[in-house]
Order: sequence, then structure tokens, then C-alpha cells
Amino acid sequence: MERARSHWPLYALLFAGLIFRLFLWKRTGVYLYGDMLRYDAMAQNVILHGYLGLGRGPSAFVTPLYPLFIAFLYKLSMLLHGGHLLAQTRLVHETFLAQQLLSLVTLALTYYIGTALANRYVGFAAGALSLLYLPNSFIGMLLLTEALFMPALFATVAAFVRAQLTGRGVMWYAASGALLGITTLVRPTVLPLWAVFLFLMWWQRMSARKRGEDLPFWRPAIWMTAALVAVMLPWWVRNFIDFHKFIPLSTEAGNPLLAGAIPYFRVNVNTLIQASRALHETQQTYAIHYILSGLSHHFFYYMGWFLFGKIPYLLWQPYLYDYLPAFVLFHQICVIVGAVAALALIAKPLTRIVVFTSLYLLIVQLGFLPLTRYGYPVVALWLILIPAAVSYAWDRLAKERKT
Repeated sequence: MERARSHWPLYALLFAGLIFRLFLWKRTGVYLYGDMLRYDAMAQNVILHGYLGLGRGPSAFVTPLYPLFIAFLYKLSMLLHGGHLLAQTRLVHETFLAQQLLSLVTLALTYYIGTALANRYVGFAAGALSLLYLPNSFIGMLLLTEALFMPALFATVAAFVRAQLTGRGVMWYAASGALLGITTLVRPTVLPLWAVFLFLMWWQRMSARKRGEDLPFWRPAIWMTAALVAVMLPWWVRNFIDFHKFIPLSTEAGNPLLAGAIPYFRVNVNTLIQASRALHETQQTYAIHYILSGLSHHFFYYMGWFLFGKIPYLLWQPYLYDYLPAFVLFHQICVIVGAVAALALIAKPLTRIVVFTSLYLLIVQLGFLPLTRYGYPVVALWLILIPAAVSYAWDRLAKERKT
């Protein structure tokens, strides 16, 4: 009973989040465009034709978990309605409801991570910021990977935070590896977080040695890696059987790489796609040649684009709700304060897990097409760091006053 009472702020946040999400679901219709049409078609191919692909046969154009997740929700909706395939609008709207409920997991994990980094006050403040940050309450209303990627990413970070808290156990490291595999199968760019986590484990071990402690490294590292490989293995085997070659992630990387290779979008990407076809090159190969040519002839111009020029496109405007001036201001304040908090907490135990994860997500997108959609997870993680930085600053001031 006491344990349940101690977490009443979490229950209050979840209740408020549930009411707001259901309100949005009830008031928002179904409108599919762009990538959403692709995921809808892939899910229907899984249900009706038994293969994972966009066209008339299987493909590995995208990693499989989100299309399979949508197919599962479609199938569940069909079973609840007598086994018949519903009209697309109703089918997708019911899927949106499931995604809205799933987005509450991100809210709960935000509270947990903030509490683990500092205390329940920080957890509640992080959860409140997450609740007020409107895209968190709306991503369930889109047929896009964010609906599954966000809870999977936050679960991965939460498991690794828990592993670093316990220090010596291996099960939480294995859980973080398995969850990282799940997150990778939703969005492949997160796979190198495995190396980031190994670096953080080594850092923790070196810090412990300075205090005279000896923390294990190789055993938890092997468990984490084995769990990651175990989750990824079915995808690798399927690709080898279907396409007779090793496809570790997906085959779509060329298009966002090419679209992100054009400094400040001075050239239409369709022009470059046509040029790649004329040269009989894949978009990925042509993008690499285009970038190398740009660096050799206009080095500082291209380096500026890849190092700094994409950051405003990723972070300065919010993903969704950019038509509300008050929310745009709130988002920009969160970006500025969150970036300062990330730099301030980069060497702090535990908080550096969130810091390095967010910075990696930002850095990796500098190589691809910069959209606010891809900057959104970075801001969502910074919402945890803001109250954590305030808590650390307050504790430091309190100690200085005592001395």
C-alpha cells in the first residue's frame, strides 16, 4: 500500500495523459499520406498475401517490426469484428486507439528514468514536461514508426539505466540488448547505440576502479550483445533465405542519405535521383559520390552543412503543432535549456546514459535528411535532463550554503 501511494504522481500523470490522448483520438480523423500509405500497404500484404513487402513480393526496404505491428493490430481488429477486413478508415482509426494507449508507456518510462536519475520529484517533473509536450500525445494518431519507436527507445534506455544502477547483474544488460534489438527493428539507425552502451559500461568500470571497486565488464557485455543478436537473427535469416545475401538492416538508406546530401536543399532531390538513374548507380552510391565531390570542391560549405547546418532543421521547430505560437515558444525553450542540461550533465553517472543516447540520435541524423520528425526523440529525452539538471544545481547550491 505504501509503495502504491508513493507513486501516486505517476498515476495522476497517466490518468491525465490517457484522458488527453482519448480526446485527441475521438476528435481526429484518418488521413494517410507519404510513408503512412506505405506502412498500410505492407501491413495489408502481410494479412492478405502472407509476405512482408511493399510491392508484389517480399522486400527488405524497411526493417520489419512496425509493419508487422500494424498488421497485428489490423488482424486483431478483424477478429474482434467477426474476421472481416473493415473499411480502411475504421481499421486505421482503431489502430490509432491502440497506438494512443501504447504511447502512455513512454510517459511512464519518462517518469521512471527521471526518478532513477535523481528522485521522484525529478521523475514527476520530467513526466509533466512529457505530458505538456504535445507531440507525445499525438504520435499515436499517425501511421508512422514513432508510435512504436518511442516506447521501445525509452524502454531500452530505462533498462540500461537499471543495469548501471545494479552494477553487477547481467539480466538487465541482457534486457537492454534485447530491447535495443527491438528498437533497431523499428528504426535501424539506433543499432550503433550498442557501441555507445559498451563505452558507458567501460566508463563506469574505470570510475569504480578509482574508488577501489571492481565491476565486471566482459560478462555483461557478452550478455547484452548476445541478446541483441538473438533478436536480430530472425530478420537476418529471413533476408538470406529470400534474397540470398546478408542484409543486416534494410535497403532504404540511399534515399534519406541522398536527400540529406544537398546543402540547404538548393537542388531538388528528384534531380539527383534522375542523375543516379542515368549513371546506373544506386541512390546510396550516388549520394556518397555527390558528398565526396562536394567536400573536394567546397569543403567548408559542405562540412558546415553536415556539422551545423542541419541542426536548425532538426530541432528548432517542433514535430507537429508548429502552427501554435505558444507551443513553438515552449518547444524552443525546451531545446535551448535541454541542450544546456545535456552538456552540463554529460559526465554525471546515470544521466550520461540519457545524454549520450540523445547526442548519438542527433549526430547520426546529421548524415541523413534533416526533418523535425527525426529531431523529436532527442527533445523528448532532453525533457528528462531539464529537471535532473535543476535538481543537481539545487543540491550543489544547498551544499555550498552549508559550507
